[in-house]
This record gives sequence, structure tokens and C-alpha cells, in this order.
Amino acid sequence: MKKWLLFGLLTPIFLIGCEPEVKAGFSAQQLQQSWVLTKIDGKDINIEEPITIPGMAIDADLKVSGFSGCNQFFGQVEVSEGNRFRVTAMGSTKMACIQDDLAELESLMSKSLQKWNNVALENNILTLTSEQHILTFMPQGTVEPESPQ
Repeated sequence: MKKWLLFGLLTPIFLIGCEPEVKAGFSAQQLQQSWVLTKIDGKDINIEEPITIPGMAIDADLKVSGFSGCNQFFGQVEVSEGNRFRVTAMGSTKMACIQDDLAELESLMSKSLQKWNNVALENNILTLTSEQHILTFMPQGTVEPESPQ
């Protein structure tokens, strides 16, 4: 009887060590992929042209390159304590934006990426929240391009 009582008391102690470790936040390695911009401030991105969807690719050195609506951009991702994210040393091509909606999208995306954002990565959805805007990204390949109607 004493053996069973001792076994019953010690078993929960041993099982506590078997629980998976819960991590707060995420690692920079989880950012290393191609991301497609799907929403701004909670509203879906609906672009008929160009065929290239705005987004960014982050490599192992946290270098970023992408497309913001009219132009290609590049820079360096900086991640700091407290889940903060921004793109530094950002440069881009200088193609003219003929469509007003694309020009607005490009300006908003470029300015937002260069400011400090609170970053969250949950259920494979990357959310960058600045004082002005919320940019929502999903991994490339999980977003189906909308077919023209």
C-alpha cells in the first residue's frame, strides 16, 4: 500500500518535466520566408494589377527584399527585445506609380516597414502594428491569387 501511495505522489512530479516548453514570442528564424501582404488595417488587399502581390522575403541574415505595389525594395530587418520589428537601410527602385491606389499602398507599406512595429506571429500570420497602421502578412503559397471576374 505504501508503495502505491509513494508512486501516486511521485508520478505527477516526474510528469511535470514532460510538458512541452511554452515560448513567449518567436524566433527570428521563423521570420525567414516569403510573406505576402494580405491586409492593411484589417481590410483585405484587392489589387487587380500588377500581377505581383506586395510582400517581402526575409533571409537567414535578416536581409529583406520585396515588392510594395510599384517598386522593388530591399533593406535589413532589425528585431529588438519586446517583439519589435523594423526595416533599416531601406532602398528601392524608382518606377512611376500610375495608379493612385498602388501609390498609396506603396507609400503606406514603405513608411510602416521603416518604423518600429510591434510584431506578432500566430498561426503562421505575421502582423506588424505601428502607431498608424496594421500590416498583415501570410506565407507565400498559402495565399491564392484572386481570379479576374
